[in-house]
Amino acid sequence: MNETFYDIHCHAMNLSHPNFSAFIQRIDINRLLQRLKWLNRLNGIPIVSSISSFLLGRKLDAIKGKLNRVNNLLSVMENDLGSYFLLMENCLKAAENCQEKPDMPLLMEAGLHIGGNVYQKVVLTPLMMDFGCKDIRNSNIHYEKPNKPIAEQVTDVFNGIRKYKEASADKLFEIYPFLGLNPKNYTIDEIKELLDKYFADYRGARDDLRENMGKFDGNIDNMKSNFFAGVKLYPPLGFDPWPDAEKYGAEAEKLDYLYEYCTGKKIPITSHCSDGGFVIDKNALKYTNPSKWEGVLQRYPKLKLNLAHFGKQRDSSIKKIWQLFSTEELWVETILRLVASYDNVYVDFSYNGVAYEYYSSLRELIDKQPDTLKNRILFGTDFMINLKSIESYNKYLDIFSKNTILSDTEKHSFGCVNPEQFLFG
Repeated sequence: MNETFYDIHCHAMNLSHPNFSAFIQRIDINRLLQRLKWLNRLNGIPIVSSISSFLLGRKLDAIKGKLNRVNNLLSVMENDLGSYFLLMENCLKAAENCQEKPDMPLLMEAGLHIGGNVYQKVVLTPLMMDFGCKDIRNSNIHYEKPNKPIAEQVTDVFNGIRKYKEASADKLFEIYPFLGLNPKNYTIDEIKELLDKYFADYRGARDDLRENMGKFDGNIDNMKSNFFAGVKLYPPLGFDPWPDAEKYGAEAEKLDYLYEYCTGKKIPITSHCSDGGFVIDKNALKYTNPSKWEGVLQRYPKLKLNLAHFGKQRDSSIKKIWQLFSTEELWVETILRLVASYDNVYVDFSYNGVAYEYYSSLRELIDKQPDTLKNRILFGTDFMINLKSIESYNKYLDIFSKNTILSDTEKHSFGCVNPEQFLFG
């Protein structure tokens, strides 16, 4: 049995990387104030006041729980990234309480235990995010927002990988990031330069990436091919995967070049595909809809593409009712259709697996396409972002390991066979 487990969707960020000012700017303050005014008026009615006080009490308890989650997330983001990778590794040595198998750490002397499988190595592919938002301005504040160049994040991540490799006693992780790229922030010549710098000699070989792991000398100008394992795209930051070529000729030309380049070299692309996340653009849902990728795949049918989060939509039960009156597909249905139609379309369930209940719904999806979908599902955690809903890195893997909905063979496929094919096949 292959000895490597893969977390195909995780992140490595500190508090200096996200563009918080751009995120806050999209919040409609006037709308929030209007809601507060209505609540104040309703509280003048006795029975409404009693009900609202009861609901407010429950809401405050929920808020306290969420604040604890946020504090947990921020505690992790306070670390330098070398310490962050060490924290992830050490976390796997902790035990998680579970009725089926209590007090058993996942990482022991024999290796990482997932279900009935044991792995000696774990490949992490931290997905960088290009937070640069050059076209967003805020006239209501005195100081201009920082541009957040991706180069600073690249430097921090690879310094962190070097520190991890030097400091880790277990050396469990092989860490191969995906380059975050927002084509809106670059000219076509700049995109060509970026791709040639980092992928000119890319062969999709794990040995090449392993050879460079930890060898970053602190100078981004000295980096070359085979430091990055793929490309990360993030539509909610204002990126349209397939703009109208007649209306947006320059943008379409850049994307044609990107997809043709990645197809030719078999460079994997992971794209955010849920209606949540770090949203700063009013067109985020339109851009993130997986149907946007149909035009791309029709032109580049061999493109390696992972649609992350399995197209998760909040309030999906309401959307299912709406489907009765609409021809619009749920995102997950679009993804299933794309997986069935194109051999190199994959899907990860990162973040979704924060609770045991998720695997029952995943089982239903697998049973819709048992011969195809099983070979395209990728295990991912969305760590550190998933700390908004779960206590630790270990807990997420523990739930995956101990759920009884998936067989050990399926767990091995999702955590080993499929991601290895996605990255290196």
